[in-house]
Amino acid sequence: MSKPRLTLLPLICVMYLVVSGGPYGIEDAVGIAGPRLALLLCLLVPLTLSFPTALMAAELTALLPLEGGFYFWVKEALGPFAGFAEAYFTILYTAVDTAIYPVLFVTYITSLFPLGAAAQVVLAIMLVWMCGMLNAIGVRLVGYTSMLWTAGLAAPFVALVALGLPHLIHWQLPLKELAQHDLMARLGGALTVVIWNFCGWENLSVVAAEIENPQRNYLRAVVIAVPTVALGYILPLAVCLQGSAGMTDWHTGSFAEQGMRIGGRLLGTAIAMGGVLSSFAIFEAAMLWVSRLPFVLARESYLPASLAAVWSGRDVPGRALLLCCAVFTLLIPLGFITLVVFDVFFYMLALMLEMVALIRLRRLYPQRDSRFMIRGGRAAVYLVALAPLFTWFATFGLAASHRADDLIIATALAAFVWPAYSLLRRRYGGPPQSFSSGKVKD
Repeated sequence: MSKPRLTLLPLICVMYLVVSGGPYGIEDAVGIAGPRLALLLCLLVPLTLSFPTALMAAELTALLPLEGGFYFWVKEALGPFAGFAEAYFTILYTAVDTAIYPVLFVTYITSLFPLGAAAQVVLAIMLVWMCGMLNAIGVRLVGYTSMLWTAGLAAPFVALVALGLPHLIHWQLPLKELAQHDLMARLGGALTVVIWNFCGWENLSVVAAEIENPQRNYLRAVVIAVPTVALGYILPLAVCLQGSAGMTDWHTGSFAEQGMRIGGRLLGTAIAMGGVLSSFAIFEAAMLWVSRLPFVLARESYLPASLAAVWSGRDVPGRALLLCCAVFTLLIPLGFITLVVFDVFFYMLALMLEMVALIRLRRLYPQRDSRFMIRGGRAAVYLVALAPLFTWFATFGLAASHRADDLIIATALAAFVWPAYSLLRRRYGGPPQSFSSGKVKD
C-alpha cells in the first residue's frame, strides 16, 4: 500500500468528485432557503470552511504523508484516544455520507425513467457493489475514470452557464427571504446542506501513500480544486435565478428542470443524465478513501487483523472494501436530509480535532525544511482553525429547533466514542504510542 500511483491530474479529478462532483445536491438548500439566500451561502461557506480546511490538509499532508492521513495527524498531536475519536467520527460521517449517493443516483434515474420503490432500492444496491468492484481493480483505474467522469458531468453545466449568463439578472441581496419569520430554521437547514456540498478537502490524505509526491501535489490539487468547486455551484445557481425566485419548488433534480427551461429538452435531459453520472462518480471516488479507514484501524489493532489484508496483485484492502459495501447497503433506506444532518455533525467533530492537531503539530515540529506551511504566523493558523468551527456552531445553533431529534441521536452516537475505544482496545490490543521523535517524517 505504498507505491505512488495517483498523479496530479487524476488527483485533482478525484478530489473534485470527493468534495463536489458538480452542483447536484445543492437544490435542497434552495428549496429550504430560496435561491438568493442559497447563493449567498455558496459565496460565504468556501471562505469560512473550504479554504481553511484545504490549507490545513495541505500543510499536514506535507508534514505527515502517511496512509491513514488525518488519523495519524490527530494521533501524533493528541495521543491514541484522540486518534481513535478522529477515526470514529470519520467512520460515522463517511458511512452516512457515502450512503447519500446511491439515493441521489436513484433520484436522477427516476426523473428519467419512473421506477417503483422496490426497483429503486435494488438499483441503489447495484450501484454500491458495482463501485466496489471498480475499486477492487485498484487506485489507478479510479484515477483515470475520475478524469472521464469529471469531463462528462461538467459538460451540461458549461452549456447551462453559457446559455444563461447573457440573460443573467442583476443579483440583489435576498432581503425578502431575510425578512421571513422562520429565517433561523431555514438558514440552519440550508447551511447544513451547503456545508455538506463544500466539505471533505482532507479526505484523500487517507491515501497519501498512494499519491505521487503527496507533499507537493496535495497542495497543488487543492489550489485548483477549491475555486473550481466554488464556481461549479455559484455559476449554475446564478443563471438559474432568473425566473426561479420561489423557494418551495426546488428539490433534488431541479437543475434538470432549470436546464429544460433555459436550454430546452436536450439540455434538461443531459443534466439529469449528468446527475446519474455524478452520483456514480462521487460514490466510486469516495469508496477509494473510505475503504482505507477500516484497513488503517485494523493495522492499528482496533479492528480484526483480517481487515488489514491486501489483495495481492491489486494492492487493495479487499476485505475492508467488502465491509464498506455491506454497511452502505444497509444505510440506503434512510432519507436524504436525515443523512445530511448526521453527516455534517460528525464531520465537524472530526474537523475540530484536525484543527487542534494543526495547532499542536506546529509546536511539535517547528522546523519543516521546505515543506508547505500556512503563512502569516500564529494568528493565521488560529484563524484557519476557528473559521470552520464558527460555521459549525452557527449551523447547529440555527438548526437546533428544526432538526432536534436528529441532533439528539447524533450527539448520543458521538458520546459512544469512549466506550467504543475502551472495548476495541481491550479486544484487539490497540496501537503503539505515537511515533513522535521531533523529526518530520519523509
